[in-house]
Amino acid sequence: MQSKSTRLLQALGFCAVAMLSLPAHAADDDESRIRAVDAKFWQAYNACDLQAMDGFITENVEFYHDKGGLTAGREALIESLRKGPCGDPKMHLRRVADEKSVAFHPMKGGYGLLTGHHFFYVTHVGSPERLDGQAEFTTLWKLDGGQWRMHRVLSYDHGPATYTPPARTFNLPASALAAFTGRYRSPHVGDIVVVVEGDHLKLTAGNLIVTLYPEAANRFFAKERDLRFQFDVGSEGKAGALAVYENGTVSERAQRLP
Repeated sequence: MQSKSTRLLQALGFCAVAMLSLPAHAADDDESRIRAVDAKFWQAYNACDLQAMDGFITENVEFYHDKGGLTAGREALIESLRKGPCGDPKMHLRRVADEKSVAFHPMKGGYGLLTGHHFFYVTHVGSPERLDGQAEFTTLWKLDGGQWRMHRVLSYDHGPATYTPPARTFNLPASALAAFTGRYRSPHVGDIVVVVEGDHLKLTAGNLIVTLYPEAANRFFAKERDLRFQFDVGSEGKAGALAVYENGTVSERAQRLP
């Protein structure tokens, strides 16, 4: 006669076998469908297509943001997007996931979880797009009325993005670089010194020392931080002024000293 402990072990064994026998493709199908719908939602988000976004979230959705707090309900969430990132016609916000970080976690009962890292890019009218920030995200998707929809969304650990300088695609000979060298003066920083150093420029302004690589005939990017430098070159072929761009806007102007 079997003991209670033996019968319990057998029951647990049967449960384990039953779980292993569940079709693996079910979770795989959920993952592919959720990832596809997730991509469509963020495509609509980047286009500020509020009507399309409305169809990808549940009526009682909850969105948690570490800086903005809780937004509860579909109507409130759509309205916050209308007044927030989609409310300024002179600014465009673009969200991009770090695909290598995105992971899927199956959840019982018609749910699925996506986690990962995402970046936010901002474009202001008249300025190039710039990387504005980064954060972690967790999205709980729910099978709602036969369609996967966002049910609980968390975006947290927001902060400035790590600067990655652009790839070098433009070069200038030393003779051309010499046109930008000299001493400049700005009302806020004071003296700015620019010298040629090999195939690039070195700029010194007080404690700031940056390496400048050309990205156009008279425009340079800094290797160390997200700064752009635009030189105004006169008819004599020498730069007479310098504009410093930070986050896409002018932060400093300097005039060349005689």
